[in-house]
Amino acid sequence: MTLIRTMMERPLDPGYQAAADRRERAGLPRSTSLRAPRLVAATLAIGLVVGVAASNLRADDTPRSAARTDLTRQIETRRTEVDRLSAQAQALQADVTALEAEQLGSSGGSVGRSRELAQVVGAVPLTGPGVVLTLDDAPDAADEDATGDGADQKRVQARDLQFVVNALWRAGAEAVSINGNRLTSTSPIRFAGSALVVNYRPLARPYVVTALGDPERLPGDFADGAGGSYLSTLHSTFGIRADTDVSRDLRVPAAVGLTTRYAQPMDTGASPTSGTTSDPEDGSS
Repeated sequence: MTLIRTMMERPLDPGYQAAADRRERAGLPRSTSLRAPRLVAATLAIGLVVGVAASNLRADDTPRSAARTDLTRQIETRRTEVDRLSAQAQALQADVTALEAEQLGSSGGSVGRSRELAQVVGAVPLTGPGVVLTLDDAPDAADEDATGDGADQKRVQARDLQFVVNALWRAGAEAVSINGNRLTSTSPIRFAGSALVVNYRPLARPYVVTALGDPERLPGDFADGAGGSYLSTLHSTFGIRADTDVSRDLRVPAAVGLTTRYAQPMDTGASPTSGTTSDPEDGSS
């Protein structure tokens, strides 16, 4: 009862009571009032700053948001332009191939050799039977809880596509493309940030690998070799999805951006002139 009586009669802590008594003896109010001008001004200033900051963060037309929107629009515009130019380059490459065949029409061996080399280097589109491999991330790769190295292992990596493509070449593939990008001996497959890049172009999942080859041998040789074992391990260990489909009507486009690094004249067996000779001394022919 003594404690309750004390709390009722003296609700203020003794230390606070002593401070209040000192202020009263000094001619000041016992406590600082919330109506003090400085306190009111400071409260209004803080509220104004917080309100302006919150408004700027929630506004849709902030400079940062506008810059992000502009960059996104530029990326889409450039990507559309690249696609258009790539299609134009493929069409021009086909025209060049047709003109080469026309100019070499009198030499059947030269035409055949030219076409063979064009197919090997990826200068012309090809159609025929083959196999289609579709690789995709594990179903739970995008979960919020799947972070760090564990999440990365559940996604298709550049090294996975590199291994699969090399295994297809070893199994007898004659031409290979990934999401419509023709692969050559100099095609890079790598990561750029979080995007998988082939021929310096970012790809969107799923990753569709098209390989032309003998439909009777290519799928079996790939499945029985290192490629099939690798895909099986990816699926059983990390949940990465890999589907195989054999078709007799596939197409791989021509490669874009081919450049000649080394060249030498080809001996066709024909005379360098049309059968006439000229004497450089008298100019007769």
